[in-house]
Amino acid sequence: MNAKKVLSDTNNILSFVKSERAHIEGDIYVGSKFLITRNCNSFFKPLLDNNYPIKANVARIAMVKKGWCEPTVGYKKYHCKPGDLLFINWGATVNDDAFGHDTIFDGFMMTEDFMRMVFGGKLPELFLSPDLCFSIHLDEKEQMVWQQYTQMLYSLSSLQSVSDETLNFLFVSVLNYVQSQYKLMTTESRGGWSRNKQVVERFIRLVNENAKIEHELEFYASELCMTAHYLGVIIKKETGITAKEWIDKTLITLIELELRYSNKSLKMIADEYKFVSLSSLCKFYKRRTGITATAFRVTKS
Repeated sequence: MNAKKVLSDTNNILSFVKSERAHIEGDIYVGSKFLITRNCNSFFKPLLDNNYPIKANVARIAMVKKGWCEPTVGYKKYHCKPGDLLFINWGATVNDDAFGHDTIFDGFMMTEDFMRMVFGGKLPELFLSPDLCFSIHLDEKEQMVWQQYTQMLYSLSSLQSVSDETLNFLFVSVLNYVQSQYKLMTTESRGGWSRNKQVVERFIRLVNENAKIEHELEFYASELCMTAHYLGVIIKKETGITAKEWIDKTLITLIELELRYSNKSLKMIADEYKFVSLSSLCKFYKRRTGITATAFRVTKS
C-alpha cells in the first residue's frame, strides 16, 4: 500500500475507507467530497505507520471521545485527550502520530474545494491558512453540542431525501461553531504571526473578496504594495501552491456555484466575471478542471 499516493488524492482516501469498512468500528459515511465518523476507532493508523511525513489534501476535524492521540504537525506535538477537538487543515504536514489502543473519535474530513464551496467561495478568517492546526478542549456541554452536530451530519448524509443545500448549511454551522470556540478559548493572537503569514492572510482575504472580477496576480500585488514576483515567492513558500493557483481555484469555486445554483447562461457568467469572451471562460474552466462548464452543470443538475 502506497500511503502517500493514497493520501495525495481524495478519491484514493475515500476508496481506502470503503475497502476497510469491515475493520472500522462505529458509524461512518463516505461521500464524494467528505467523510463523517461517529464513535470510530483509529482505522487510518495502518495507512500512516512508517510513511511519515504525510500531507493529505483534506481538512480533518475530530473530537477525542475516548483514549488519546498525539500527532506531530509541523514539528509541534498535540497531545489530545477526551474532550479535545483537533483541527488539521489540508496543507498541514503530519510528521508523526500515536494513538491509544482504545481511542474513539467523532468528526469529519472534507476537501479544500468542498469547504470553499459551502462557504460560497469565501473562507472564514480562521481557515485561511492551509497549514493551520490547533487543538482546543471542550467542556461537557460543548462536547455534547459537537456530538449532536456529528450525529446530525451523519443522519442527514444518510438520507436521500435531504438536499445538498441543507447539508451544506449544517457544515457551515459546524465550522462556525469551531471558529467561535477557537476565538473564545485560544490565547494566540494575530500579533504573533510572522510578516509572511500576515501577507498570506491579507492576500487570501483579497482573493476571496475580488477573484470574481480580478483574475491577475498584478492586481493583488499592487494592493499589497509589492511586486508580483515577490508576492508569488511568499505565497508559494508559505502555502505550497502558487499565488495564481489560489486565484484560479477561488474563481473556479465561484463559477461552479453559479453553474450549480443559478440559471444564468454561460455568456451571462462570462460577462459578470469579466472574461473577455464566452470562449475565454470555457477554455479557462476546462483547463483548470478537465471538463467543460456545460458538462459540470449537467452532472450537478
